Amino acid sequence: MLSYQHGYHAGNFADVMKHAILMRLLTYLVQKDKPLFYLETHAGKGLYDLHSKQSLKTGEAQQGIESLWSKHAALPSVFAPYIQAIQAVNEPKILRHYPGSPSLALNALRSQDRIYCCELHPAEYQVLKQLRSRDKKIFFSQSDGMVQMNAMLPPPERRGLVFIDPSYEVKTEYREIPRQIKSAYARFETGVYCLWYPFVDKTHYEQLIRGLKQIGAPKVLRAELRLNPSSRVGMSGCGLWIINPPYRLAEEVREILTHLCQCFNPGVSSFLLEEC
Repeated sequence: MLSYQHGYHAGNFADVMKHAILMRLLTYLVQKDKPLFYLETHAGKGLYDLHSKQSLKTGEAQQGIESLWSKHAALPSVFAPYIQAIQAVNEPKILRHYPGSPSLALNALRSQDRIYCCELHPAEYQVLKQLRSRDKKIFFSQSDGMVQMNAMLPPPERRGLVFIDPSYEVKTEYREIPRQIKSAYARFETGVYCLWYPFVDKTHYEQLIRGLKQIGAPKVLRAELRLNPSSRVGMSGCGLWIINPPYRLAEEVREILTHLCQCFNPGVSSFLLEEC
């Protein structure tokens, strides 16, 4: 199935949560001089216009990045890399464009690092491949990112971050994705893996978590944001499952999630943070 297009949801609360944490991950990983391999399995367009018909139709950015942006000058320093990446694709003091994870990676990574972005949807890919490289080593592929993940690991750099952000349109993904990550982890145990997942259906969510626990990675950080736990319609929250998280990332993620609960649906939203 290739019907999903992220433009309808760009900049929503889930994007804010996963991208703020992704930028902290990248910030840690580039502190070492050695080159890094960054693999994106579901890249999307890479950059989104918040004034587009898709974005305006849902208005999800209003309760997401636009809500956060209105007070970004007062945000804790842990948000700084994320905010700076957003500013890099906008005019001063204006929020018009939202950077997807490929744009965030371009902002955070260095000339010696390698970025590989996969996107299967033909229309999304046509926009993605026009993303400005900023003199970075970035490659685009119209291919199945989960297949590429196993084909490209371990990378010659011997250091890597794999960011996995599926749409979960195909319900078998809740079962298959943990299996595919387990296979990749067996080939590249020292890599960092970051998987995003939604809270839509309890049965599928529980199936996914069971599968992720069966990977057997000894060091995992599980971060979840519940926007409206009582909601039975649509996405009520989301999570990140991070294998081999950098030291001290957990305390920074706690600070991010604490602040987001104050910003998004305060008094109702909550978060879970576990080091497994």
